[in-house]
Amino acid sequence: MMAEKPTYEELKKRVKVLEEEASEGKLAKKAILRTEERYRTLFDESRDVICITNRDGIFVDINQAGLELFGYTREEMIGKLDVRQIYVNPEERDRFREEIEKKTAVKNFPMKLKKQSGEVMECLISSSIHHSPDGKIFGYQGIIRDVTQYNQARKALQESEVRYRAMVGAFDGFIYICSRDYRVEYMNQRFIERTGHDATGELCYKALHERDSICPWCVNDRVFQAETVRWEILSPKDEHWFYVVNTPIRHGDGRVSKQSMMLDITDRKEMEETVQKSSEKIKQFAYSVSHDLKSPAVGIYGLAKLLRRRYQDSLDEKGNACCDQILRAAEQIVSLVEQINMYISTKEMPLNVEKINPKEILQMTKEEFSAQLNVRQIRWSEPDSLPEICADRLCLLRILRNLVDNALKYGGEELTRIDIAYEETDQFHLFSVMDDGIGIQEDFSKRIWGVFQRFESSRGVQGTGLGLAIVKEIAERHGGKVQIESGGEKGVTIHVFLSKNLPGLKSG
Repeated sequence: MMAEKPTYEELKKRVKVLEEEASEGKLAKKAILRTEERYRTLFDESRDVICITNRDGIFVDINQAGLELFGYTREEMIGKLDVRQIYVNPEERDRFREEIEKKTAVKNFPMKLKKQSGEVMECLISSSIHHSPDGKIFGYQGIIRDVTQYNQARKALQESEVRYRAMVGAFDGFIYICSRDYRVEYMNQRFIERTGHDATGELCYKALHERDSICPWCVNDRVFQAETVRWEILSPKDEHWFYVVNTPIRHGDGRVSKQSMMLDITDRKEMEETVQKSSEKIKQFAYSVSHDLKSPAVGIYGLAKLLRRRYQDSLDEKGNACCDQILRAAEQIVSLVEQINMYISTKEMPLNVEKINPKEILQMTKEEFSAQLNVRQIRWSEPDSLPEICADRLCLLRILRNLVDNALKYGGEELTRIDIAYEETDQFHLFSVMDDGIGIQEDFSKRIWGVFQRFESSRGVQGTGLGLAIVKEIAERHGGKVQIESGGEKGVTIHVFLSKNLPGLKSG
């Protein structure tokens, strides 16, 4: 029996179905192509290494990041390079293969790999089994991530944390950390012992200072703006003085906390107060002694001078010599008193810092000693020009007068020249006074800056032993220092450093 022929309408329906199926096939194919394109883009542009190896370990594919990481070309890797060649320990390949085929996938599998150059890397591998079309295991596809720097940073962070905890444990004071909303995040054991309980999580002003509102001396806002704040505070709780250092701590999540380190300085404050009172007493005593010494010394000088003028003809040679000795002794006492007063004023008087021309100060100094320089035929040299500097005019004059006076007094008969020099460094103005007179021994050069210390060549030379002590005091008040350089048996050079960066001032 013959089958009935389909009608025209039935044929049209079949054709339409076939067309729809063909259209769906084209769409599916396009979708597959788009998926493959997206996969290839992801594969090629990924910053992590993406690779495929067959079961034997030969590279089938690897992206650009992998080529750059391991240092090979595509021609050197694809189809040629055995993955065992990039393992530091090739036997780990077998362990990896056993693990992945047992679990079908591994995540963050740690291993050490190496570049073509031999450089070792710490890596994490996340991989899964890659099947062939017939369902058999073809190989493995996965992502390799170099975590060498991350591990080094983590290790450094751990070591830093160990050091921090060791420092906190050894710190002989109190430490606490609080958040922006004034919550205590940490207290060291000493602070817990001081307050009687661990206040972590509580409001810092309530738990630590027993206040119902923010402390009037709170510096959180300044610290949270990356400023380190240091200060001294008297605790109203037990009237102890504390030196406090507040610093910001930045957390990994971007938060900022305030760390306060507090050191009890009550004993130091008490000692400072005692020293201050003692210093005032010593100063008053020194002024009193200076006044009490000067008046009789002036009287003795006047009487001895009157005695010699009226009775010079009646006195024999020995009597006149005694009068001369009395006059010189009285003059020395007056000079000593004046030097003591000058030393005290140098320590106590505020600096009057201004722009000055050192050349003018040198001219004044030279004129003051011109008579001695001419009589002894001592050559004087100084720089042709000097820059303006910021310093106390009177103090610089005292420095140069004392140094030139020392050279003239203690240089001896061999002294023929005094040279003034100037140098400039990043931080200091350096004035040097050099002479070619009698030198000093090295061991004595360390003691020469002390009060009432004099050159060994000073026998028979009038002096107070305060000149260089005054120079040292002035230099230190100017943020500087002093040095002495001996030429051995001949010549001495004294260097005076004055800071170019005195607080609140700019050097000229």
